[in-house]
Amino acid sequence: MLRLFVLLCSLVTGVLYADVKVTDATVRLLPPGVPNTAAYFSIQNHSDKRQVLIGAFADFVAKAEIHNHVMVNDMMSMQQQSEVVIQPGESVHFSPGGLHIMLFGLKKPLTEGQSVTISLQTKEGKSIVITANVARPSAHSHH
Repeated sequence: MLRLFVLLCSLVTGVLYADVKVTDATVRLLPPGVPNTAAYFSIQNHSDKRQVLIGAFADFVAKAEIHNHVMVNDMMSMQQQSEVVIQPGESVHFSPGGLHIMLFGLKKPLTEGQSVTISLQTKEGKSIVITANVARPSAHSHH
């Protein structure tokens, strides 16, 4: 039932989400055999109400989760985020070393330049569908 609901939501996304814009979406291309990867993008909220992201879904992986790098006892660790709030007029950047979509269990290897689709789920039950390009990590993004 839920999957059908997600599908129905994604059909009307174009209309609903003129007010939320996603740019620069990329999925990191990692060496063959590495089962997990991450997606990065910028999301701008042009609406007059806050948008709350509560999860992600991607059909090319076993599961997708919102993660953030947080300092715990002077150690950088990754933690799953139950929600990410984007206030009206604000932009949130998902980038290496910060917020990102963790993609677990690739169903098949990605190729450079490939386009993949990731849906961000909002608290209101809507989907924001992102088309991301698969790209090698650039040399300067290794922090």
